[in-house]
Amino acid sequence: MNNLQASINGQVINIHAGETILQAAKRLNISIPTLCYGEGLRPEGGCRLCLVEVNHRDKPVAACHTPILAGMEIQTHTPKLEELRRDILSLYLESDFQDQSLSRIESDESENMLHHPQSHKFNQLLHDYHLPSFPLGDRHSAATSSKIIPKIDDSHPYLRFDVNRCITCRLCLNTCEQIQGQFVYGIANRGGASQLIFGAGINFAESPCVSCGACVERCPTGAISDRDRLAAPPIESVTETVCGYCGVGCRLEVSTAQVKNTQTQNTQTQVVQISGVSDAAVNHGHLCVKGRYAHAYHHSPDRLTQPLKRVGQEFQPISWQEAIALIASKLLQIKAESGQDALGAFTSSRSTNEAAYLLQKLFRSIIGTNNVDCCARVCHSSTAMALQIVTGTGAATASYEDIEKAKCIVIAGANPTEGHPIVGARIKQAVLNGAKLVIIDPRHIELADYADVHLQLLSATNVPLFNAIAKIIIAENLIDQDYLRERVEGFDEFCNFVQNLALDEVAAITSVAPELIRKAAQIIGDAGTALFVSGLGLSELTQGVSSVITYCNLGMLTGSIGQSGAGMLPLRGQNNVQGNADMGGMPNQFTGYQPLNSPEVRNHLAKLWGSLPSETAGLTIPEMLDGAATGKIRALWVQGEDIAQSDPNEHHVRAALANLDFLVVQELFLSETAKYAHVVLPAAAFLEQEGTFTNGERRIQHVRPAVAPPFDARPDWMAIRDIAIAMGANWQYATPSAVMEEIAKVAPHLFGGVSYSRLTNDGLQWPCSTADHQGTSTVHKQGFIRGKGKLVSIDYIPSPEHGIADYPFLLITGRVLEHYNVGTMTRRTPNQVLVSEDLLEIHPFDAHQQGISDRQPVKIQSRWGEIVVKAKLSRKMALGTLFLTFHYPETHTNFLTGPHLDPQSRCPQYKAIAVRLQTELNLEKQLEVTYG
Repeated sequence: MNNLQASINGQVINIHAGETILQAAKRLNISIPTLCYGEGLRPEGGCRLCLVEVNHRDKPVAACHTPILAGMEIQTHTPKLEELRRDILSLYLESDFQDQSLSRIESDESENMLHHPQSHKFNQLLHDYHLPSFPLGDRHSAATSSKIIPKIDDSHPYLRFDVNRCITCRLCLNTCEQIQGQFVYGIANRGGASQLIFGAGINFAESPCVSCGACVERCPTGAISDRDRLAAPPIESVTETVCGYCGVGCRLEVSTAQVKNTQTQNTQTQVVQISGVSDAAVNHGHLCVKGRYAHAYHHSPDRLTQPLKRVGQEFQPISWQEAIALIASKLLQIKAESGQDALGAFTSSRSTNEAAYLLQKLFRSIIGTNNVDCCARVCHSSTAMALQIVTGTGAATASYEDIEKAKCIVIAGANPTEGHPIVGARIKQAVLNGAKLVIIDPRHIELADYADVHLQLLSATNVPLFNAIAKIIIAENLIDQDYLRERVEGFDEFCNFVQNLALDEVAAITSVAPELIRKAAQIIGDAGTALFVSGLGLSELTQGVSSVITYCNLGMLTGSIGQSGAGMLPLRGQNNVQGNADMGGMPNQFTGYQPLNSPEVRNHLAKLWGSLPSETAGLTIPEMLDGAATGKIRALWVQGEDIAQSDPNEHHVRAALANLDFLVVQELFLSETAKYAHVVLPAAAFLEQEGTFTNGERRIQHVRPAVAPPFDARPDWMAIRDIAIAMGANWQYATPSAVMEEIAKVAPHLFGGVSYSRLTNDGLQWPCSTADHQGTSTVHKQGFIRGKGKLVSIDYIPSPEHGIADYPFLLITGRVLEHYNVGTMTRRTPNQVLVSEDLLEIHPFDAHQQGISDRQPVKIQSRWGEIVVKAKLSRKMALGTLFLTFHYPETHTNFLTGPHLDPQSRCPQYKAIAVRLQTELNLEKQLEVTYG
């Protein structure tokens, strides 16, 4: 051996810096037994099974936390070590289970706990060392004639805990703390009396568990398990795909099996279990409650399974042939009667890139209109526009990998642990490992507990707050002068602008104390560079574009944009909202954000598409709905969006939909929007189709079907292709990959190097312009796409919802962890047990002043509508601020939201609505009527 080598069981191995003996042995395919070790976790060193001998010394060392050093001669399986391991395993069997309480088997699920395959690791060790195997419950059966097992905690809709199988190895505890950052578990007592406990609760249901399931995957004995693993029949196949919930884009391993339908008694292939892909760049094997467990919707009995046609007030099933012919003829008829701009399309952020691309292409090249928009309009359009103005491209400049590299993380208007849980967990771990954290949010979100400072501002006052932070950073010379001189324009003008700001005046506007503003500025400036995370709390405002631009000013001043571990990282809400916009789901840009009026672009597209629409931008979603209400828009095609529930000013939206001559909806269920349709097309869910999604860090990933769509449901792209052909197009796409090949040709500057053959494993991040390009993790690294970055001076304009007489509260709408968007999918899973209704969060002091008690029905009135919901007293809220979700259609949250839009992006204002509260004795009865 040389001075950079060691040997394990006589095999010479090169030393890798920072590697342990256990990790080195794994490289040689030498398996050292362990129970408490977990990949990616700090070594526990508690189970002592991984003891090895080094240099023939008498005292063995733990391989899991002992560094391998040059010159070591390591033995892993000597007779002495094997005898020691057998003794340790015997102690587990003899000491940990003798005094546990027992109860009779009461269900098949309890029976399955005894034979659960998850206990394989521990059982295999017992077998290897010739010891009695699990189930341990059988050890007690000789004392009674009835078969008995330990009491099982089945209080949670997903998770299960069998106390008598727990060996207190602490693997679940370390996993919970070091991956999710949730600190659910603890160990009570010592020695043989030690026992796993659930934080502040006495069982899973009462604990702070967020149902991520990471502990389930790590538990070596099956003590912690879940409903999916206990109930699953033999697995037939495992498919790797991408999650279809939020825009994080976690990679999944989806297990399927034959399951008997209790109604028809027929068997069908169903998704029975989901795990994370361990080496995925996005999620590192981790998942949230939605990605891992909320999959039952895909075989829900109320899935749409065949096309429906409205006849009077009812729907009748029709064939695909009839549906295609009807849609094609009606669209062409309305175009002929009223012109192409009497029609419009809403492309889907829940469906694939290929489906979004084809629908916008159909409307642009066949119908001839730019009336094409997507849900990014009502969520991220302000962010995209702002980023494009100041950097040259309207997407994240950073990647999720920058979270671990960041010295300072700033989060403004986002709640990652609820809306983007895997990103939220990664941020937690980064902060626990030393990164500074600044939270800017009207609510005391979970991450505020980890923050160095929390600026709890009045909603819709981001602009003056960011300007004030910029003023302090400049005044205290915490700027990157070289970066500003070489890469940014507008610095002198911006300095003159912020110099006139009065910090006390900003504090009065924002409700944030001057010393806290100064502290946040110093933390950001002292870090050198920072990762600026943002969400809808910046974009869904009348000053949405301005909020994001002034936030980007902080990134410019600190030299953060284009740097590793830093930059702008807006979080995307739906699984493919980034891709939907990329594909041309915007009325003012072609695919790849190419301008409508560029001669070069138009000549290029004319060769690929044939006909093109005019150079005039089409209507946005709010404008199309306004047009529908007045009769200007006669037909709409809504792809996978429930706008009747999700869009603002719900009364107006429903009236507009009801006034249409023709409405086509592609959906999984008969949603609130689909109820207004003239033709409903049954869609395939993300677990049932092939295509691609693009996540919030611009990562294009391959989506693969794990199961077939139910009965006659079809992928969106296929339905669009067939309707286009019926309208006279010569579309020859046989597969989604053929569509992606065309996308690469249409926008080669972003997607020229993207093809299905290259989308293996973690996919590619655009820009990816050529076949040998490896994708881009950091945008603007060599310089801004627009030439130089732009600092912009923007004055604060108060929200039209601020200071409204008789409406003293400011309402914010948003999501919770357990549900996704309007709840169409998650309400059809056990997630609806975790959160069964929308609740109005209100500070206890405000509640006391209004005479409101917890869970009391409250009438909320805005200038646009009123609803009745139950109150939830919460100290997350600032005084005078309320929060309400929109996951349940019976709540009608968007009756309260009004017509206000950002004047540039046309993004609605969801994050600041003036309301008042009313409590009456008869509200209990009103609530019963409202909720049926």
